[in-house]
Amino acid sequence: MNQNLKKIASGLILVIGLILFFSSLLNNHLNLSLVYLTSTLIIWVLYGLILDDFDVRIFAWVISATGFLLAISVFFLYGVEEVPHPVGAIVFHAGGIAGALGMGLFSLFPLLIIHQLSSKKTTSPATHKLNENDTAPDPELDSDEWEFATEDELQSGEFEVG
Repeated sequence: MNQNLKKIASGLILVIGLILFFSSLLNNHLNLSLVYLTSTLIIWVLYGLILDDFDVRIFAWVISATGFLLAISVFFLYGVEEVPHPVGAIVFHAGGIAGALGMGLFSLFPLLIIHQLSSKKTTSPATHKLNENDTAPDPELDSDEWEFATEDELQSGEFEVG
């Protein structure tokens, strides 16, 4: 199958799922919209695995985006309520806000993991090995009154530690 056709079909699965999600969400059916969202993600992952076109970075982005979309939906369905009196008044519910914030926090995890993995690949620890010609750096002395102890002085113990 053509590579471009695979990507178009993969994107089409996600778009159809998002349309179904929003259509049921506009009718205040959060449970049905969750069914559409999760089934869309499962079908999309299976499609990518069957055609060997699955990318973990894209999967992390899609999971995070759908998590944020779900968090925003929960916030507006359960965290904010418009009351009739006084006109235009809005009441905030702590339970809905807390749920939306929790979903938003957990939606960050795939992005953080991908970021951590990509930063480990780009930065390799620089290890400096001493060559035979390299010498250890001389320690800096604060005062000219001090001198290095010799081996004999170290073994005799007749010196002052500064």
